Amino acid sequence: MSAPAPARASIPIKKLVWALVSAVVLYGGFALWADLDQLLPAIARVPIGVVLMACALSALNYGLRFARWELYLRRLQIEAPTRLSFLIFLAGLVMSLSPGKVGEVLKSALLRRSLGVAVARSAPVVFAERLSDLLGLFLIGGLGILTFKFGAGVFAVSLVAVLLLIAALQSRALVNRVLHLLDAFAPTRKLRPALEQAYTSTRALLSVGMLSSTTLLSALSWSLEGVAFWMLLDALGAVDLTLFKALFVYAISTLLGALSFLPGGLGLTEGTMVGALMLLGLLTSQATALAATYLIRLTTLWFGVGVGLLALLAYERQAARRP
Repeated sequence: MSAPAPARASIPIKKLVWALVSAVVLYGGFALWADLDQLLPAIARVPIGVVLMACALSALNYGLRFARWELYLRRLQIEAPTRLSFLIFLAGLVMSLSPGKVGEVLKSALLRRSLGVAVARSAPVVFAERLSDLLGLFLIGGLGILTFKFGAGVFAVSLVAVLLLIAALQSRALVNRVLHLLDAFAPTRKLRPALEQAYTSTRALLSVGMLSSTTLLSALSWSLEGVAFWMLLDALGAVDLTLFKALFVYAISTLLGALSFLPGGLGLTEGTMVGALMLLGLLTSQATALAATYLIRLTTLWFGVGVGLLALLAYERQAARRP
């Protein structure tokens, strides 16, 4: 008797449409606030070549993050053909709009569908990715915090919270105590084997050696998008611009957006970015600062969502041809 086929992972069209509508409303409100008559000419000042280069740097970012994804899979001894693994990784980008990117657990659903890998075994990879992303952004933004004193309180509290979470997850005794408490409830008692498997994977992915290498990869990959931001700011005529300042503004804005658990960090990331650019005196016009924000979000967040959607459609076509 053959085993039942894994459930199909549906394309989250409704969620994408709602996120897109929310973004249009939000960005429209920002545009009215900054004066649309000044915003459009500011955006038009940026050469298309700079925009394309920013997209190319985002693509390189995805390449480094894919290398990290492969590192995680190998650590968990999950063997996936490179082409399939790459498609699944890219498909996860379509869920960048989910709160805290938790929707990227879609990748685990696709691994289960294609290779029969239990979601409890692979889902911790998505969690580890988010933690190393945060640590990478902390690493990029840390020096800027000491220099510019912008957002130091939130930065420090957030960093301590993340480090405490990692330390707690490394304590098997503490986690076992929590699991024991959950056994008092029937629904969670049934999930005990899956939770045990998920914790085993999580602990393997958060070892000191693994966390160190993946954090460096994350810092390098997000720095590429920071370079893209620097290029866009330069094209918009930013004053007293340095790569260090651009990296700091991009890192702290992306970090706060990620910690907010808003879908894609929408609203908080953009607002922080505009505020930081004006506070540091890089751009003095609200319209120009918003133009820089719109363009970097277009070439990072929205470019990634587009790449993810195309990859997911390609995965579906490939899966349809598979016996």
